[in-house]
Amino acid sequence: MKSRSSSNAKIFSPSARKTFHHALTHLWKTEFPGLFGPAVTELFATQVEQLFQKFHPLRERVGWGQLVWLAVATDDLPSYGKRIEDTRLVPVILDLVSRADLDGLLDGGTWNDLREARITRLCQQAHAQGGLLSQADLGLLLTQSNAAISKVMRSQSRSSPDAQLLPSRGSLHDLGQTVSHKRSICYKRLVEKKTTSQVANETFHSPEAVEQYVQALRRVQLCQDQGLTIPDTSQATGLSKRLIQEYVNLIAEFGLPNLNETSTPSLKKSKTANGTKQKKS
Repeated sequence: MKSRSSSNAKIFSPSARKTFHHALTHLWKTEFPGLFGPAVTELFATQVEQLFQKFHPLRERVGWGQLVWLAVATDDLPSYGKRIEDTRLVPVILDLVSRADLDGLLDGGTWNDLREARITRLCQQAHAQGGLLSQADLGLLLTQSNAAISKVMRSQSRSSPDAQLLPSRGSLHDLGQTVSHKRSICYKRLVEKKTTSQVANETFHSPEAVEQYVQALRRVQLCQDQGLTIPDTSQATGLSKRLIQEYVNLIAEFGLPNLNETSTPSLKKSKTANGTKQKKS
């Protein structure tokens, strides 16, 4: 029995080693001879094999109406001059068509309703798997122009000030000219009076980012309340004129009170008392 096992191993062992993993180790050895040792070669082969499996999930994992898409990793933030080739991607499984889509149409829903529902679903599903979709991604998936996708997303974000923020690349990575994230964050913090941590959880931002947007709006508001023009405000705050105009529009939309008129009575009394003392002296 032992001799038969030994004989089979001698015959079939080479066949067992005809794998993608060993093809990779052969590639490293032939294309980069002498550059990597056996341990590093094995490590590289293992890493590439795992990456391939991650980007090409088994067919059994992808169900009816689903597809695999490459999204930008949520925690890989953009920077000036950073190309998509330098950005970490994550494969996500999305429901391009779902039973809810069919039920909606059967119940008399419109194609516009379906498009809005799909955009929301795709963004949320990608974010739940650690990725973010751009407007270009959504346009390709839904065969819509970038302008059409942008129009739907802006309409959704402006349906009400406290509308749920869609976790897309534009909203979370602050790309493009969308102001939906600024609007939602500032509204929740300044109008609804929610805590920074609450706003951070509801808008998929860090507490630091929430305070950054709120303080930027407050700086613009302080300048506006003092009668500064947008160019003067830009010089005082270091913000662009376009961004300042966006904040000015939000201040007017929210109906925020003049900061100069929100001093507490005790503070006003203190100022009056100090002024009286200075006059007496």
